[in-house]
Amino acid sequence: MNNANAAVLELLRDSMKRRFVQYGVLENIREVRLANDTSEELLLINFNGVTVYCRKADFVKRELKSYSGFLQTSVPFIVKNITPDGHVIVNRIEALPIVSRAFIRNVSEGDIVTGTVTGVTANNVVFVDIQGVPCLIPPQEWDSSRPINLREFVKVGTELDLQVLTIQELPKKESEGESEVEGVTDNKSWEFGYRVRLSRKAVMSEEISRIWDRIEDHYTVGDSTVAKIVGFAQGMNSYFLELPKGLVIVGNLQNNLRRQYGGGLPPGLKVHVTIERMNKEQRRGKAKIFKLDPTLQSVLRRPNAFNPNFS
Repeated sequence: MNNANAAVLELLRDSMKRRFVQYGVLENIREVRLANDTSEELLLINFNGVTVYCRKADFVKRELKSYSGFLQTSVPFIVKNITPDGHVIVNRIEALPIVSRAFIRNVSEGDIVTGTVTGVTANNVVFVDIQGVPCLIPPQEWDSSRPINLREFVKVGTELDLQVLTIQELPKKESEGESEVEGVTDNKSWEFGYRVRLSRKAVMSEEISRIWDRIEDHYTVGDSTVAKIVGFAQGMNSYFLELPKGLVIVGNLQNNLRRQYGGGLPPGLKVHVTIERMNKEQRRGKAKIFKLDPTLQSVLRRPNAFNPNFS
């Protein structure tokens, strides 16, 4: 063991004695044999270059079908044991009450926080961990346009700046995972004992309002840029487009693309657009889509492959 690892191990020994909460990044889940114990699947957490191990039963209070939402995220833990051969065994569940008290003491409704996406449901609920605390973004708080399928383009591990909307203490039965909120049941958020609702839209709205006030400094008619499709607008071949600065405007396919792709482009697709109109007073804009990602063209040429207006 090198000097750096020895120093980290000594820090972990001290943390075990004092029951300090530490944070590490969950990097892997695999079969591990510790000392003479039988092999079992453990969660491997990187703490300052040293791997510590957590049993599934010590990570969450119930069995999950998948732990992928936690991968590459920061998780809190308390050191429970250090084996004679230097394996560090940790417990996330015992760290959560300490983490929750610190979170409630230091974070208030209206605060701006930074979190990491840990999962997205089919109902467009986005789960985010903040300082090891599980929180959620309701679908209507993602942005000003109605999301179609956030799973298509919101990736696990994405960092977001968010505003805290509400911090609600849950009744005991809900904190044990018996709650249904926003169409989601038995989610890891309830281990925390609080329901923390966040808004991406609120943070974006302030910045976007400033951009609209000086829109001529950012976009003018005739400008070309790359945008992302985030939803379907009213009418055939009309989409909501998110520009690089976060503004959402309406975009239409130009005629040659309309004939090729039948009006069905999937949310999350990046497209090249030309700005046709920007109305500062109404906070509305319009663009023409003139080019798609060429690597996707062979898929999109299938008639109506992604078009919600056709069965």
